Amino acid sequence: MTPEEIKERLLAGLTEDQKVAVQSPKRRLLIVAGAGAGKTEVMARRIVWWITMNDVPKERTVALTFTEKAAGEMKFRIREKLKTIADPGDDVSLGGMYVGTIHGYCLAKLREYWPDIYHNYDILDEAARSALIFREFRGVLRLDKLQEALNTSQNETVKRFMTGYDQLNEHNLLDVALPDTVPPYRLGDDERAWCAEARLRTDVGDDAVSRAFAESAARYYAYLRCRRFLDFSTSQTEFLRNMARDPDPPHRLSEEPLHVVVDEAQDLNPVQQDIVERLIGSIGSLTVVGDHRQSIYGFRGAKVQIIADLWATFRRADDGETIDLRENFRSTPRIIGIANEWARTISPLGSMITPDMRHGKEDRIDIDPSHVASVRFTTREEEARWIADAIRALVPSDRFGAEHDKRNGKTRGLSLSDIGILVRSATDVRTYMNALENRGIPVVVRAGPDLFSQPEVLFFLGLLAITANIAEFYGSLHNPRSLPARIQNVLGCPPRPDEVIRASADMLRKAGLPLSHEAERRVLRAAEAVRDKITSGSAGAGDFRDEGLQRYLRDSGKPRRVFPQTIYHWLLTEAEIDRWDTGFPRGETALFHLGALSGLVTGLETPGWTSATDYKWQIVGLGQFGSEEGRSPEQPLLVPPDAVTLSTIHGVKGLEFAAVFLADVTAGRFPSSLAKRKAELPMSGDILRQIDADGLSDNDNHDGERRLMYVALTRAERFLFVSRSGKRTSQFIKDLEPIIRHNGGTVTDNPTELLRRIRHAPLEYQRDVQLNTSFSDLRYYLACAHDFYLRKVLGFSPTIDQAFGYGRGLHNLMRAIHGNPRYWAELATDQKRLISELEKLVDQGLFYLRYTTGEPAENMRQKGIRLAAEYVRTFRSELERTVFEPEKAFETVLDPGDDSGGIMVSGAIDVVRHEDPPRVTLIDFKSGDPDSDKYRLDEDEMRLQLGIYALGTKKELEYEPDLGLVRYLDVDGTAERRQLEVSLDAKSLKTAEDTVLGIARAIKNRDFRRGPAKPAADGKHRCRTCDFFGFCGMKVGVGDR
Repeated sequence: MTPEEIKERLLAGLTEDQKVAVQSPKRRLLIVAGAGAGKTEVMARRIVWWITMNDVPKERTVALTFTEKAAGEMKFRIREKLKTIADPGDDVSLGGMYVGTIHGYCLAKLREYWPDIYHNYDILDEAARSALIFREFRGVLRLDKLQEALNTSQNETVKRFMTGYDQLNEHNLLDVALPDTVPPYRLGDDERAWCAEARLRTDVGDDAVSRAFAESAARYYAYLRCRRFLDFSTSQTEFLRNMARDPDPPHRLSEEPLHVVVDEAQDLNPVQQDIVERLIGSIGSLTVVGDHRQSIYGFRGAKVQIIADLWATFRRADDGETIDLRENFRSTPRIIGIANEWARTISPLGSMITPDMRHGKEDRIDIDPSHVASVRFTTREEEARWIADAIRALVPSDRFGAEHDKRNGKTRGLSLSDIGILVRSATDVRTYMNALENRGIPVVVRAGPDLFSQPEVLFFLGLLAITANIAEFYGSLHNPRSLPARIQNVLGCPPRPDEVIRASADMLRKAGLPLSHEAERRVLRAAEAVRDKITSGSAGAGDFRDEGLQRYLRDSGKPRRVFPQTIYHWLLTEAEIDRWDTGFPRGETALFHLGALSGLVTGLETPGWTSATDYKWQIVGLGQFGSEEGRSPEQPLLVPPDAVTLSTIHGVKGLEFAAVFLADVTAGRFPSSLAKRKAELPMSGDILRQIDADGLSDNDNHDGERRLMYVALTRAERFLFVSRSGKRTSQFIKDLEPIIRHNGGTVTDNPTELLRRIRHAPLEYQRDVQLNTSFSDLRYYLACAHDFYLRKVLGFSPTIDQAFGYGRGLHNLMRAIHGNPRYWAELATDQKRLISELEKLVDQGLFYLRYTTGEPAENMRQKGIRLAAEYVRTFRSELERTVFEPEKAFETVLDPGDDSGGIMVSGAIDVVRHEDPPRVTLIDFKSGDPDSDKYRLDEDEMRLQLGIYALGTKKELEYEPDLGLVRYLDVDGTAERRQLEVSLDAKSLKTAEDTVLGIARAIKNRDFRRGPAKPAADGKHRCRTCDFFGFCGMKVGVGDR
C-alpha cells in the first residue's frame, strides 16, 4: 500500500481538527479533547501514523491510560487501524508496544529491567493495602504511636497515614533508607527486624505527629518490600528511583527516542509528570490528551495546573502545538449546549482558552424538550419513586425500550444497562435502591463506596463480625460514611452484629429474596460455631449444609490459622444463597454485591497468613475500609448484568449512558459541603508547601465540584434529568436551571410534564463488546459456564490456598535456568554446586511464599530446588545447545467476523525454544503429576492452551511454532515421560481459534446457565471440586449436594 493510500485510510471519516491531530509533525502535542470527541480514535490513529508514516518502531511506542478498561479499548483501536492499512501478510500486531496504566508500566519495567529484584512483586490494591495496614497497625508499622500523637480513632489514623504516604509518593518525595541486606523471604521475626531498621530521609517535620508518621512510613515501605508488594503510588516512585541510581541501565532510554501518548492528562499528578518527562527526555515525542473541564481527582493529588502549563509551554515552543477537538459525537445538541454554558461557570485556568464543544453526530437529535430537564420534589422518597417510574417508561418490558440511534444509523430499544443514576456521594442512595426494587428494576452499584449500604452485604458483614467475636461496630454517627451511620440509615437499628443480621434479613425478604427464617437461624448458628472454634478451640456440632464446615468444627484444638474467604463461603452456603442464583434480577444484583464483598475478603488474605488473633482485627478493618471506601477494583466485567447502574459521578468517568438521572442535587450534597475542608496530613513544616496541601481541597468557587458536574452532564447521550428534593436549593441548581431553560430543556416541579413523545423499539443489548481475557479465564468457561459467571461476571473469589506461590516459585527457577541455559548445563554434573546455586536464587527471594511459614514453607522451597536440579540434569544436553526465551508475553486478537467485537487473549509462554527461527517450540511447565486424575482430565485444555499460545506467537511474535511441550516437573523418569507433546499444525490452530471464538459468542450472549462440560474422573459431575459448590444455584450442583 502506498503512503498516499495509507494516509487516506488513516484520515478517513475524521474532522479537520482530528486530521491535524493525527498528522501533526510536532514533537510535543497537546490535544484538548472535549467529552465525546473521539479522543481514543485519534490517539490510536496517531500511533499508527507514527508507525507507518514516520517509521517509529512499535517497541518504542508507549500509550499511558488512566484505567485498564481504557487501555483495552485503545489496544483494539490500534489493531483495527493497523488492519485497515495492511497488505496481505503484513504484521498487524502491537509488537513490543506498551498500552496500559502508568503504574502498570512502572511495574512492568521494574520486572523487565531488574527481574532478580522485582519479578516476584505484585501490585497491592486498596482493599489489600488496608488489610495489611490494619493487620500490622500495632505491630510492624507502629501506627499506635501515630494514633496516640494524633489523639484520634484507629480508622482516622489509617486514613491520614495513607493520605500522607501517598502524597509523598505522588510528589516524588519519598526517600527511605533500608538495611543493606536483601529483604528477608522468611515471614515473622526476620522481616519485623528488617523493617525496624528502615528510616525516612524525607523531612516531614519535627513535632510528635510528624516523627511518628516518619517512623511508620519508613516501616510501611520496608514491609512492602519484604512482602514483595508495591502499592499504586509506590510503584511509580520505585521506578524513578531505580532509573536514577542505575549507572548502566539496560533500557537505554537516552539512546533511542520513545514516542509517548498520555491520556487523561488533566488528572496527572507531579510524579506521573516526572515519569513522562523521564521517558521522552530531550529527543522523544509526546502527545498529551486531556480536558481540564473534566479534572476531578484534585483531592487525590492530581494537579489540573499541569495541563494548563503544558498548554502554555507547547503553544510557545517551536516543536510544540495545541489542538482542540470540539465535536461531541456522544450527546444531543441540547445536552451539549447545557454543558458548554456550565463550563463557563468554572474559573479560567491561567491563560488557557476553552472553545465550546460542537454537535458532531448528525442523527443524534433532540426529540422533545421534556427529555432534558431539571425537576424538583418535596422528599427524596418522592424523587426516587419518580426515577423508578421514569425508568419503567423508558424500558417498559424485557422486549421493548425507548428508541435510540446506533452507530450504523439504525435504531434499537434501550435496555436497563443503558441507564445510569448518578449521585455526588453514595452515602444516601439506599432510598433510590428501595424505589427501584419496589418497581422490580434490578440495579447494581458499580462504583463509589456504597457497597456497605446494601442489605445483603450488611447481612453477611454481621455474620462475619460474629465469627470474629465482634460485639459492636464502632464509628461516628456524624460521619455518614461510617459503618454505624450506614447501618442506621439503611436498617434503622443499633450497630450490633446480631441486630444487623435480623434487620437486614427482614429487608431482604421484603425485597423478594428467598431467605427463610430457618436459613437465617442456621447461618447464625454457623457463625457462632466458627467464633467458638477460633476463640476456644471447641464448638458444638451442628446440622450444617457444608461438609467442610462440619469437618472444621470436628477437628480438635484451636486453629492457628484462619481462612477468611473459606469462612465467608461457609456462611453463603448455610444461608442457602444458591436459591438466589436462579437468574431473577434481584437475585443477580444481590449476588453481584456479594461477589464484590468476596473481592474485599480476598483483600484480607492477600497480604499473607491470617492468624487466629489477626482475624478479629482483619474483620474490623474490613468493616471500616468497606464502609468508607468499599468498591470493586477497576476490572471491567466481561459481560454487564442487565441492570441499571447506580454510581457516584467519579465512578463513571469515561463511561456514557443513553439516559442519565443525576439525582440528589441538593444543598450541602452537591456541591459537597466537605469539598473545601482542608486535608489533615500528619506532617509539618516546609513539606506541606512542597506537596501543596491546600490544593487537595476545593476553592471558593467550587471549581472542583463544578468540573464534577460537567462530567455528570456529559455522560448523557439523549436523556438527562437533574433532580433534587427538599426546601433548600443548591447553588448549582440556581446556576443550572437558567442554562437548561436557555437551551430549550424543561424546568418543572411537575414530573408529569416529562418524558413525552417516547417511541419504543425492540430492546437490544449492545453486542459489539470487546472482550479482554486470558486462557485462564476461558478455561473456567470451558470447564463450566456457571463457574465463569460466578467467578468472572459476579466477582466471587476462591480461597487463597496456603501453597499459593509454590508454582510461581518453581516457574521463577525455570525462568532463571532458561535465561542462562549453558551456565546451568555446566552445573548438571556437580550436584553440590548445582544445589548451592539454586539456593542462592531462593535467598534472593525468587521462591517467595507469602501464605506459608515454618516447616511447610521450607519443605516447599526444598522441593522446588530438588525439582529444578532434576530438570537441569534431565535436559542438560538441550540446555547446552539451545537458545531459549523465557516468559514471553503476548496479546492477540481474534476476530469473529460478524461486527460483534473482537476478543483479545493475553498470556505468557513459559519458554520459547528456538529450533531454526522462525521455527520454534513452545514449552509450558506444570508442577503436578501427569498421572493424577486432575492432569488426565485436563489434557484437552492443555492442548487448547498451547494452541492459543501458538496463535499469539504466530500473530504477534512472527514465529512459526510447530510443536508444543507440556513438561511435568514433579515426576520421576526420562525426558519422554516428563512431557506431553502437542501438535501445533494448521488444523490444531484452527480448532483452538474456533473454540475461543465460540466461547466469546456464548459469553456475549450471557449463556451461563450451564453446568460442567466434563465429568470427573469417576464419571460423576465435577461440582464437588468447584470453588463455589456450596452456593451455586445450578440444578446439577444442587442435586450433587
